[in-house]
Amino acid sequence: MLRHHRDVIFLVVFLTGGLFTLRSLVTSSQGSSSWSASWILAFLVLVIFLINWGYYVFFEGLWQGSTPGKNRVGIRVIRQDGLPIGWREAALRNLVRAADMLPPPCYLLGGLVMYFDPLGRRLGDMVAGTYVVVEKFALAEQGASGAAWATRVEQGRSRQALTLARGMISAQQIGLIEQFLARRHELSQERRALLVWQIAEPLLSMLGEDRDSLARSADRTKRCEQILLQVLDLAQSREPHVAVARKTPQPSSLF
Repeated sequence: MLRHHRDVIFLVVFLTGGLFTLRSLVTSSQGSSSWSASWILAFLVLVIFLINWGYYVFFEGLWQGSTPGKNRVGIRVIRQDGLPIGWREAALRNLVRAADMLPPPCYLLGGLVMYFDPLGRRLGDMVAGTYVVVEKFALAEQGASGAAWATRVEQGRSRQALTLARGMISAQQIGLIEQFLARRHELSQERRALLVWQIAEPLLSMLGEDRDSLARSADRTKRCEQILLQVLDLAQSREPHVAVARKTPQPSSLF
């Protein structure tokens, strides 16, 4: 709670300082020439643009979908295929935010679009092909083994490329699998099914799985999660990072 109080105090101080700066600039321009006033106005417009759009584009592009605020609350922007966003996606989703703000400044259009979209996306996310997801580890629900697993993740022990007989799974993909498995229970069933398929699909051929058969399977989500757990188990192994893919057990063998 104290952290939130500090955030509110910082925001108030920041806004107050900004208002005083704006007032000083406006006051100084009143006694100056029209040429100087035009430059001051142009400067203010540039500052407002950089704050409203540049901030988000810069941090989301640099931090792969995160900003200081998003990092604090534990959310991140990712691409529809589950991979981190780049500068292109960061720019698109934030430039289209101008449409989400209509009518300004209440974000009414953006709110309505998010309400009716099954995946809770705003216009900017639709154009950029992105989602906003929760990425905090639910350590309290995972118990001792889950806490130990999360510790290994933080130490980077499992974020190494995994070489299989039929290809290589990159460290970035391993990290994505870790994040999904950590937060899958926080997702809606629809989003969970969509993300697990998008993450698992590129790995199927390397693991000897039949993509078409799995795509038509009634328990596709469950089997894809088993595949990701298998990959994570291989990645976390202390053995040399060369492994032979094992077939995922069929549903009949699980009961």
